[in-house]
Amino acid sequence: MGKLSTLYNGWIDDVADILEGLAEAAEIAERSIEGAPLARTMVEDLRARIDAAIREVAERTNTLTVEIAGFQA
Repeated sequence: MGKLSTLYNGWIDDVADILEGLAEAAEIAERSIEGAPLARTMVEDLRARIDAAIREVAERTNTLTVEIAGFQA
């Protein structure tokens, strides 16, 4: 169960890092709202980061699920 705990804690840490990145991206987008072209670029960047975060969380969750299934077998 030590490996499972390590995987779970690592996943939680990674999710926290992802969310911190999203918060940073949102702050950058908010600060850039002064100019329309720059704001548009920043919003597009934020969307790309959010999409990447969603994919990363889904992938890590799937990996964790497979690892848990292996321990239960």
